[in-house]
Amino acid sequence: MKREIHLKKLLVKNSKYILLIVMVVISALVSDKFFTTTNISNLFKQNAAVGIVALGELLVILTGGIDLSVGAIVSMTTVVVSLMLRAGMPIPLAIGLTLIVGLVAGLINGILVTRFKIIPFIATLSTLNVFGGIGLLLSTGRQVFYDNEKYASFLKIGNISFWFLPLMAVIWFVIAIILNHILEHTKAGRHLKGFGGNKEAVRLSGVNIKRVETSAYAVSGFFCAIGGVLMASRLTLGSNSVGDGWELTAIASVVIGGASMTGGIGTVGGVIVGALVMGLIGNIMNLLSVSIYWQQIIKGLIILVAVYASSIRKKESSR
Repeated sequence: MKREIHLKKLLVKNSKYILLIVMVVISALVSDKFFTTTNISNLFKQNAAVGIVALGELLVILTGGIDLSVGAIVSMTTVVVSLMLRAGMPIPLAIGLTLIVGLVAGLINGILVTRFKIIPFIATLSTLNVFGGIGLLLSTGRQVFYDNEKYASFLKIGNISFWFLPLMAVIWFVIAIILNHILEHTKAGRHLKGFGGNKEAVRLSGVNIKRVETSAYAVSGFFCAIGGVLMASRLTLGSNSVGDGWELTAIASVVIGGASMTGGIGTVGGVIVGALVMGLIGNIMNLLSVSIYWQQIIKGLIILVAVYASSIRKKESSR
């Protein structure tokens, strides 16, 4: 009996890795093109930017909150950086200012939640429309193109690869390593994790919980801007539709990766696994030529199952 309970807990704890292995096996079985260098490279390229956004979402979810505006911030920042490049601005300055725009957008979310005491779901649902509207206003509802020949070096960021690994994926993994170190080996990381688990206990220990929570949203916005810059480079344009639905993919990646929606539980490695699982699901359906409409339905069901699995994990860990 004890062995069965131990096995069950082990399976629940490692469910995300089991799911990733299962998805890889299924992918290999449904298509002989899966393990080609081109397909693996495309898989990483297609999921690197949203994977970075998911890392930002993790920070917010660790506080017990949620950020529904991440997709809108990504779209807005693709427009912002593309407009700056079209105006002839130097690449480093355009990227730097765009990252600041993302940081400020995230900071606004944090202030709404911490200072104005607005429920995270409502606050970020509102700013989703605000940031989306700003992007439409700046672009007048059209795609924003810039001089591809003049900014050829900018295009390389989202399009060059080292064998099968795109530069976008390298940036994703570097950010993940840095963030993992912060969460696991610094006071700030411990405060953030403790915040979601027991906010009052963290407050009584002398930590400024408003600053911690606001910082989580600010970094989330900053990561969205990184994703926006990468997508503007990869697609060679800015568009208001680039980040459509990314909030759901980011949340699903975090939850599939083992995080709890109530906060305090979640890892960087888990988010990477979750993002790859979501990417593999899309990859499999594309290889099987599944309609985009069915893909939306299937992804929605997967998110539902992921949240349910998260609640089971929480119950098992509390026993």
